[in-house]
Amino acid sequence: MNNLSVKEFASSLNKLVVYRELLKDPIITILKRLIDEVCLANGNKDEIINLYYELNYNLISCSEKSGLNGNLLKSYMIDSIVKSKNFFTKACEKYGINIEKSLYNAALNDMEILYKLTKLDLRKIFDLDDSLTQNYIPTLNKAPIGMFENQKAGIINSTSPKEMLNNVIKYYFEIGSGEMSDHIAFMWRDGLVGVKDYDYVEFSDIVGYEYQKETLIKNTEAFVCGRSANNVLLIGARGTGKSSSVKALVTEYYEKGLRLIEITKNQLLCFPEILMELKSRGKYFIVFIDDLSFEEGEIEYKQMKSFLDGGIEKIPSNVLVYATSNRRHLIKETWNDRTQVGEEEIHSSDTVNEKLSLSDRFGIKLTYISPNQNEYFKIVEELAKKHNLNIPVETLRSEAVKWAASQNGRSGRTAKQFINSISE
Repeated sequence: MNNLSVKEFASSLNKLVVYRELLKDPIITILKRLIDEVCLANGNKDEIINLYYELNYNLISCSEKSGLNGNLLKSYMIDSIVKSKNFFTKACEKYGINIEKSLYNAALNDMEILYKLTKLDLRKIFDLDDSLTQNYIPTLNKAPIGMFENQKAGIINSTSPKEMLNNVIKYYFEIGSGEMSDHIAFMWRDGLVGVKDYDYVEFSDIVGYEYQKETLIKNTEAFVCGRSANNVLLIGARGTGKSSSVKALVTEYYEKGLRLIEITKNQLLCFPEILMELKSRGKYFIVFIDDLSFEEGEIEYKQMKSFLDGGIEKIPSNVLVYATSNRRHLIKETWNDRTQVGEEEIHSSDTVNEKLSLSDRFGIKLTYISPNQNEYFKIVEELAKKHNLNIPVETLRSEAVKWAASQNGRSGRTAKQFINSISE
């Protein structure tokens, strides 16, 4: 590129429409300032050098934080594109390549500009050493989710703006945009926040509970295939695998667009805001509430009842609620609820029905019972095999019984903790 073509390229960045928010990006801002300075007839050499190495600093810093590698400017641009969140990316999440031609053409206009940006040879433009940001491998962080790297490589290796746009649309449709571009599980913090170190669990990690797992799989399979499905309440003793079963669903179905959003009981009041965000996205969401229960006097359960069934606004078809609880009916009951002794309420049965009605809003209720001794032994033995522990069965069982007696009783969690203790 000569100075004239470089100047024309810098000017073309101002013509971005769909990805206009990228003009506020700090690294692109530095790059534009650098190009502007180079194009000046009397550009300041010291300022050019300063901006150039400031650009390198920001690219390397971003690489160490986010796991970018290779040609850092190109990797950063592709990363910025897939993490963009606007009307175009949301449309692609829902409709993929079947978006309207008008929107496609607007995006293609931008992609022609951005494609050129990924092809910039900084060394030729600035006559400075660019070896610091070529073939870069980060130390602190690798790519956050390796399972998405193949799809991202397709964008990086595109040979034309149109091919690049089609690969970007495919990425949005299959994986998501914005915060969903490289995460499959999220928390809610006034918006979706990706869980970087998600606890990947597979169903093979959960020994036993075959009926419960089969029911969850069947319901979730229907959900991600666009068929009718039910909200699910998983009830049972602690450590029996309720939460792990929900996590295993995401591991199983993330490729079909399933995502997990964990919220707390206190965030139920944010539910309308959460649903507003999720229904506009082109993915299937399980809103997960772990250890859900309500004490006497807590009224959030009334809000939840309305959301689950009977409110003015129904839950979007791409959202289900899965909750776990140690209580069958979720809400603390007292004997006074069932008698009129000490109560001023005339119709005491109404109080009982009110408290039981929340669990009835879940179409499927699954019970996870603590394992008996033989089931506990089976779990311990399966986990020992996975850890390649060569311990006689009788010794393993004997030690497992002692561990359960001294810890939290028999459960899948106790078995896992026991195996961890002898694997050290």
